[in-house]
Amino acid sequence: MKKKKTALITGITGQDGSYLAELLLEKGYEVHGLIRPRNKGGVQRFKKIEHILSRLRLHEGDIADEGFINQLIKQENFDDIYDLAAIVDSLISVRTEKEILLNNLMGIQNILIAVHSHSAHTRVFFASSSLVYGNPLISPQNEMVCMNPISPYGVAKAAGSHLVRIYRESHGIFACSGILYNHESPRRDSRFLPKKIVEAAIRIKKGLQKELKLGDLDAVRDWGFAGDFVEAMWLMLQQERPVDYVIGTGIPYTVRDILNIVFEALELDWQKYVVVDNLLVRPKEKFPLVADPKKARIELGWVAHTQLDDLIAMMIEHDMKTITI
Repeated sequence: MKKKKTALITGITGQDGSYLAELLLEKGYEVHGLIRPRNKGGVQRFKKIEHILSRLRLHEGDIADEGFINQLIKQENFDDIYDLAAIVDSLISVRTEKEILLNNLMGIQNILIAVHSHSAHTRVFFASSSLVYGNPLISPQNEMVCMNPISPYGVAKAAGSHLVRIYRESHGIFACSGILYNHESPRRDSRFLPKKIVEAAIRIKKGLQKELKLGDLDAVRDWGFAGDFVEAMWLMLQQERPVDYVIGTGIPYTVRDILNIVFEALELDWQKYVVVDNLLVRPKEKFPLVADPKKARIELGWVAHTQLDDLIAMMIEHDMKTITI
């Protein structure tokens, strides 16, 4: 009998981790997940994977713990590793800045060191971010655009991407970065804008909320579906050689567009409920963060199948059931 391929997903309890775990299980993998220690995970840490929990092998530990990661990779000898674990915090303080840099950069470094030392056949995917481009000087952005991060999160992701390249070129490891643009789903956390809008609109519809405070309604982003993005991650590790790719829809939308789609679906007029809070308005970008996914389309055969309207409809359907009076 042919041995199952094994894969480790860091950040398996998150949105992307849960969709990727489902995909890999469908493809016949033995799926392992790295979960944070109990005192850091919160009471709902298994919520997104509870429907597949019995089919997973979970390992509890800290991705920033070099000894733990080294031993885990040495022991399990994974075929694939997907590093999706990251800390995101829009309210940056000195404490969270240090935590973001430590976890988001040291995690991938620990993985690369362990693979180089004990498991050279292992293929590594690193979830990078469009925020490596910061306030870009050109739009849309492809793989050739210079990184210019302007946040601790972007700095950590840019540094992680460079580490991946260094280990690939200097040590021959199959390691690649996916530069991921905004991607949403019904499993997204409420602090992210589309989910925040959907939840608020439903609460308004049900009489649980009176208004929604937002920043710049003309801000532009490239929003896709997380379920499509995890397919790109898997495809990247199936290639003959490791290559970095920009992963996004390539379609720009404004916050106003999201409002129109969400509130129209709920038969509401968003202009009656949305209040612009100047404290939430960020400085204007010269050029918006929008992907140019041409390389992924040509070389991976990957496209974002889910349209924004359909994505929003999925989110509304889910939250109409979960948000109750």
